[in-house]
Amino acid sequence: MLLIAYLVPTLIFGQAATNSPYSRYGVGNPESGGLTRNSGMGGISLGMRDPGYIDFQNPASLSARDSLSFIFDFGMVGEQFQLTTRNSDSRSRDINFKHIAIAFPVTKWLGAGTGIVPFSSISYDIIKEVREGDPDYIPETGGIDYLYRGNGGVHRFFLGTGIDVYKGLSVGLSLSYLFGTMERARSITFVDEENFFNTKVSEKSIVGDLYFDAGIQYTLSFQEDNSFTIGAVYNHERNIQAEYESYTENLLINPLGGFYSDTVNFVSGITGTIILPRNIGAGLTFRKGDQLVVGADYYWQEWSDARFFGESDSLINSNSIHAGLEFTPDRTAIRNYLNRISYRIGGHYGNTYLKLENEQLKDFGISFGLGLPLNRMRSTVNLSFEMGKRGTTVQNLIEEKYGIIRFSLTLYDIWFMKRKFD
Repeated sequence: MLLIAYLVPTLIFGQAATNSPYSRYGVGNPESGGLTRNSGMGGISLGMRDPGYIDFQNPASLSARDSLSFIFDFGMVGEQFQLTTRNSDSRSRDINFKHIAIAFPVTKWLGAGTGIVPFSSISYDIIKEVREGDPDYIPETGGIDYLYRGNGGVHRFFLGTGIDVYKGLSVGLSLSYLFGTMERARSITFVDEENFFNTKVSEKSIVGDLYFDAGIQYTLSFQEDNSFTIGAVYNHERNIQAEYESYTENLLINPLGGFYSDTVNFVSGITGTIILPRNIGAGLTFRKGDQLVVGADYYWQEWSDARFFGESDSLINSNSIHAGLEFTPDRTAIRNYLNRISYRIGGHYGNTYLKLENEQLKDFGISFGLGLPLNRMRSTVNLSFEMGKRGTTVQNLIEEKYGIIRFSLTLYDIWFMKRKFD
């Protein structure tokens, strides 16, 4: 518990320093679902049902807990982005805490889980220079620098429960609290004119509200240790309460040093609503004993219905498909540790909610992962590596190539067991 108390503030207030210009829009970059194990398998989770891991994306899976078991999972992430345009490229990297989650059984037919995971992230620092010879250059105003900066994001605290209803059928419900701060700023600087006012606009949105989501799973077992699990989740359109403030100022640079500031507009404490669209997902998983897991998920979201204090932000509907597998040669091997390792591979492809310059941005990538068991315990060190690409250089847009390394420690323990002494 002391470890949780130490890590939670770091997880909540630590912000990524990676530079993703597409996080300017909407709620930022939506975080991929699932924990480190899921990431190594292309992000699949809706049909996953394993008593040794936490699959919070579908709350129905929380009923798959061993009696008296307790699972604690915390993770870190390291990211590197390469941004490419037709004329230049740049790189950025960051490492940060990712998640904290626990799961435990309540009864033989009821399980629960809770944790803090990222919902979205905002991090960008972009400058556009307009100089003589540029199509946007105006001789009367001279050179102009356009600067765009943003940071922050939204986290999700969830409390979910899963119930075994009847022979292979389970349902789940999750209560989530979204919270966080999204900050964005933009400025215009006239580099050739000393008597022009330079303008800076800073905006902040503070999010904090509850919502529910539901899930269902059905498992069909056959041939002793083989099974199919089909799962689905549904999030209705959510009205998230938020507070907004905006600050606009004009800056006049003094040739002798310093600058003069004049406040043009300041609004604070404006309450409003961020409307997040409904989300539908479905997944199918095949399991062969403790050796093989293969699955696929599909998601669809109506982002065209999203609103941010009444504005649409020009978002469109998104969809994505994820697929992956996990292979463990022999979990019970005594002499050969390599046979006890879980080997994972997967991939994803999606149409994002961004449509810029008449181009809907695509996002695709592949991932690899390992589950390293700790001695003879059921606890595991999980590693995953994901590399992918989002965006394009067509129409003067930006192409993002990313590499993401995730690490997590899944601690499995037995609680409330009566000890016997001779």
